[in-house]
Amino acid sequence: MSTRWYLPDCYLPELSTVHASHGSLCVLNDADAEAVLIIEVYFADRESAASSPIRIGPRSCHHLRSADPAQFGGLQIPVGVPYGIVVRSDDEIHLQYSRLDTTAPAYALMTAIPVPRQ
Repeated sequence: MSTRWYLPDCYLPELSTVHASHGSLCVLNDADAEAVLIIEVYFADRESAASSPIRIGPRSCHHLRSADPAQFGGLQIPVGVPYGIVVRSDDEIHLQYSRLDTTAPAYALMTAIPVPRQ
């Protein structure tokens, strides 16, 4: 049975100041076995897309930057476009989504811990 986590409010700002704005999906695998997850992204004005399988090693923590296709399972996330994420995994993992917005001199950090659903 697959577990899903839902994050409906994701966004990569077009503009940044000195440091780049970014979003990260933080994945903690505290198990003794590798975890495999799939990220699905949804948009208001285009088709959804799914990542290739992302492998998270046993007893490790990874921060997957949504602006980096190599980290985000090959997904190309557009800037300036709201999107939502669904993460699917058959393995027990722990997730957190964080977004750093640097469009203004006073940076804003948003973080959310989604509740898993089966």
